[in-house]
Amino acid sequence: MGRERKLVAAIVGVLVLIVVLVVSTATVDTAGSYPGTGSSGAATGVAAPSDAAAVSGAVTPGGLPVPCARASGCRTSGSTSPRPTAGAARGGTVGPIGGHGGAATTTSPSTGASARPGTTGAAGPGTSSTGTSGTGTSGTGTSTTRPVTTTTPSSGGASGADPPRGAGQTWWRPPAVLSWQWELDHPLDLSSVSDMGTGVATYLGTPAPDPTVYDIDGFDNPAATVAALHARGDHVICYIEVGAAESYRPDYGAFPSADLGTVVSGYPSERYLDIADPAVVTIIEARIAMCASKGFDAIEPDIDDSYTDSTGFPLSETENVHYDTALAAYAHGLGLAWALKNGDDPSFAASMEPAADFVLDEQCHQYDTCSSFDPFVAAGKAVLEVEYSESASQFCPAADAANEDALKMDVALSGGRLPCR
Repeated sequence: MGRERKLVAAIVGVLVLIVVLVVSTATVDTAGSYPGTGSSGAATGVAAPSDAAAVSGAVTPGGLPVPCARASGCRTSGSTSPRPTAGAARGGTVGPIGGHGGAATTTSPSTGASARPGTTGAAGPGTSSTGTSGTGTSGTGTSTTRPVTTTTPSSGGASGADPPRGAGQTWWRPPAVLSWQWELDHPLDLSSVSDMGTGVATYLGTPAPDPTVYDIDGFDNPAATVAALHARGDHVICYIEVGAAESYRPDYGAFPSADLGTVVSGYPSERYLDIADPAVVTIIEARIAMCASKGFDAIEPDIDDSYTDSTGFPLSETENVHYDTALAAYAHGLGLAWALKNGDDPSFAASMEPAADFVLDEQCHQYDTCSSFDPFVAAGKAVLEVEYSESASQFCPAADAANEDALKMDVALSGGRLPCR
């Protein structure tokens, strides 16, 4: 009888253990889903760094510095972000850096636009955390391509009001040969010869044409500056980040906290975005609409190939191409040209060529990746190229032969330029 009791007790114990295991497994799956209810911000099931960490320190959830893993280099930050003296690393070497949840409603900054279905979970100011849980992807780090939801731009753009430059099917296409200036460190000073990049010579010492295209920060520069450049007959490109959020921008609080990933290496005030979330798309579209409202002619979309970085999200190249292509279509609907920024992986660049009107690249000569942009050259599209470390005599002959609009510049992008031609 004692043996039977032990057997019964053993059977009961096994049954209890099975029930406990089933309940525990269901709990872990729910907590580690990506991103589902918004309780987990990373593909590994580890929560994304807090907002405070994003502002005060550049560390991963594991406490380690975030590496710059891209083969094509890190990015130039926005103008008011603290700039590291040596920049972040490209491939580990020091060098200059140039639908989850259910129906949630968010309000995009500046425009007050109604959002498409967004994420659930913790939300920043201006967003709603209501909505049902999505199915998500397992927290193991494996994923399938997730759809990016956007809307086809109408005549009203993101805000529903007619943008000042008007919607339409035509927009400026930069010519293959042009003279340009890139200044992101501070608001452009129209009276500064250095900021304007005028009166300079080429690397061979011959007089260089004054810039007719200016690439400046979209947040820092007012519509009056854009209008003044237009009055000179110049075109103006609007710099914004599309793959990361900067804590010093006025729309930072609108990004759902679940969509803020790891810190961008070298820039503790910037965190990668989950570009597959429609809530993120809404806010980035509002940035594009801001550029249109100020009268800009084109968009420079920084960090537009974040799939190559350790973002905290399982982003694929296919997702990034879909995201960028959808944003390019939105910009085109507002009468704005769209650039490929860096993105010098051959397959990515080739995939983006049909949607992008020109290229803006950093250091492709230094890292021998310029051939990635051959599809753009073949299509007669401009390739704007900047080198920081190499001397002009090292890269300018090859840049001129490839018909690139290349410059030697200081990594701070605070004014001045040495054009190849």
